[in-house]
Amino acid sequence: MKVGDLVKYVGSCAMYRDRVGVVTQLYGIIDERIDSALVHYPGFEGKGRDKQCAGQVQDGLHPMSLNELKVFTPENSCL
Repeated sequence: MKVGDLVKYVGSCAMYRDRVGVVTQLYGIIDERIDSALVHYPGFEGKGRDKQCAGQVQDGLHPMSLNELKVFTPENSCL
C-alpha cells in the first residue's frame, strides 16, 4: 500500500463498510513500523473517526489500521 492508492474499507465498523477512499499518509505507532494510514473518504468529512472528539480533528482524514483496508483495483471492484 502506498500514498495515493484507492482503498476499500474491509473492517468491522458498519459506518465505513464498503467505503472507498484515498490513502494520504502512511504511519506507524509502535516502533515506527508502518501499520496505519490516514484515508480521505469523499463526502464523509467530519464523521466517524474524523469527528471532533477530545480536541482531535483530522481535517477530513480518517485514521485506519492497514488491517482494515484493501487496495481497490478493477479486479476486486465489485461493490
